[in-house]
Amino acid sequence: MSDVSGDFMSRLVAKAAWLMHEGRVVKISDVLYYVIGRKNRHLVKVEGDKLVCTCNGFKERGICSHVIAVSTIRRLNLEGGYLSEALRARAERELKLMYKQMRRA
Repeated sequence: MSDVSGDFMSRLVAKAAWLMHEGRVVKISDVLYYVIGRKNRHLVKVEGDKLVCTCNGFKERGICSHVIAVSTIRRLNLEGGYLSEALRARAERELKLMYKQMRRA
């Protein structure tokens, strides 16, 4: 992880808290999570003992709010029942759409 300021980390943590509070982290499997942000959707994957995100922020800095949210949920063992049924249905629709788009590319 590159050096980041305390203010920047505070913003990341605040966004991660929002993602968790709004139920925007969906566990797909033991090693894959779907995170629904305000504008974009990202996948967070468990690779050994670390988490990796598909967002540009993670690629540039090695840390992002998506990874912080997933890490917190995993550490607090909050994965079961963390998402309302309406949001779960939304996530399933979006994942199906994303899959279709990937197949066309």
